[in-house]
Parts: sequence; structure tokens; C-alpha cells
Amino acid sequence: MENSQLAGVGNRLVAQIIDGIILTIAFSVIIIPFGGFAALLGMSADNLNDSEASAAIASFAGISILGFVLFSLVAPLLYEAVMLSSSKQATLGKIIMKVKVVNETGDRLTFGQALGRSLIKYISVNVCFLLWLWPFFNPQEQSLHDLVIKGYVLRSN
Repeated sequence: MENSQLAGVGNRLVAQIIDGIILTIAFSVIIIPFGGFAALLGMSADNLNDSEASAAIASFAGISILGFVLFSLVAPLLYEAVMLSSSKQATLGKIIMKVKVVNETGDRLTFGQALGRSLIKYISVNVCFLLWLWPFFNPQEQSLHDLVIKGYVLRSN
């Protein structure tokens, strides 16, 4: 680990933006069929009386929204945890930016460490966005979520 080069805040930020775009595309692909089905229910409402159609559409919309909210909260955490604990040690954005996440000994994170890192990352950004400035004031360029798990983001070969 002594010969490793830190990834730098800019590379980490670009990797995060790439991951955000990838997740947005994935969410869109998943949501579009639900929206199409809801429209189909709405178009066939002339076969039902108004209260039955309204109840069916409202039920479907409520279930879809609840499912989407749960999916949108859990999917990014699992995506990041699975990818960081994999042999690549990086999300797709980090792979593109040629960076990886390691523990304090330079080894791959366990799934538990990766999940904890992801959870702390998403909680901290939603509680106080300014915590993302933490690496600018840390000589090892570690964010709060890296400090907690004693991890580092390094340039990969």
C-alpha cells in the first residue's frame, strides 16, 4: 500500500457522477414499464365504472410508488456494496475512472465493510452535503465513510 497513489477528489467525484447516470438509466428502464401499465389501466377504464377504475389505478399507483421508493433507497446501497466487495473493488464509475477502494491493509473490502461504507456515505450526503468536502481537509483524502471503515480510494493499474 505504500507504493499506491491516492485517487484524488476529482476522480472520485467523476466516478460518482458516472454511477449516478448509470443508476438513473437503470431506474428509468425499470420504471417505464410500470408507467406504461398504468396508462394501459387508465385507457381501459371505460370498461369499468368510474369508482372501480379509480380504485384500480390508485392501488396500482400506490404499490408502484412504494416499490419504487424502496427500490431507489436500497438499490444504490446494494449496487455499491456488491461492486466494492467484488474482485474489481470498484463500481462501474470507479472502473471507468481507474480507481478502487481498499481497506487499511490494501485488501478488498468485505461485503459488510462495503455495505457500511455505502450506508454511511448516503446518510452523510443526505444529512449534510458539506461532509462531501471532508477529503479536502484530510491528508489521505478520505471521506467520512472511508474513515469509519479505515478505507482508501486508490488509483488502480
